[in-house]
Amino acid sequence: ERPKSTNPIITKLPLQLTKHARIALIGNTLFDRMRDFGHFEALLQQAHPKLELVVRNLAWSADEIDLQPRPANLADTEQYLTAMKADIIIAAFGFNESFAGIGEISSFEDRLGKYLAGLTTKAYNGKSAPLVVLVCPIANENIKGVAAADRNNKNLGAYIKSMQKVARLHKIAFVNVFKETKSLMDSGENDLTINGAHLNTLGYSQFAKILFTGLFEKNAP
Repeated sequence: ERPKSTNPIITKLPLQLTKHARIALIGNTLFDRMRDFGHFEALLQQAHPKLELVVRNLAWSADEIDLQPRPANLADTEQYLTAMKADIIIAAFGFNESFAGIGEISSFEDRLGKYLAGLTTKAYNGKSAPLVVLVCPIANENIKGVAAADRNNKNLGAYIKSMQKVARLHKIAFVNVFKETKSLMDSGENDLTINGAHLNTLGYSQFAKILFTGLFEKNAP
């Protein structure tokens, strides 16, 4: 089943949740691996115990905004958003795309703009367009044997600026988790990733707090 087209709505932060709101997580490995680490949903449900929120993780490792291959006869993200009647979509993209390099930022902005235009003009819940929040990539860190921060953070910083600009143009919310994760990684107290790019248990516990703060607290960075 495909959703009907509708007029987009403006998404502002902090998010205001309603009872029985249906929240979808979509995007790449950052969200996909959250299935193994329940920190964010725990924070969400604990903060809103009377709202009876529904949360579904529809992310898929390695997904890009316009490159989301699936096995034969498997529904795509749009079909799943429609099946779950999503009211709110929190989307994590930008990491895989950043490997194209600084020279492809203009193309990336075009791709992201087209994707957001489609995402924000569908009534997945059968009534209205969703609230949409775009989440940028986390920082990379240098760990023993992998200098991921040295290799990737410059590109990531440039792509994140583009993501923020496109999000503003499409009047959706944007949460920058790069700055806070970089600060934690630069402290050097503990590794937050398994390989410089993908979070470990401690990393996800910290990331959940950063994401929750960005979504729901006033004046969040």
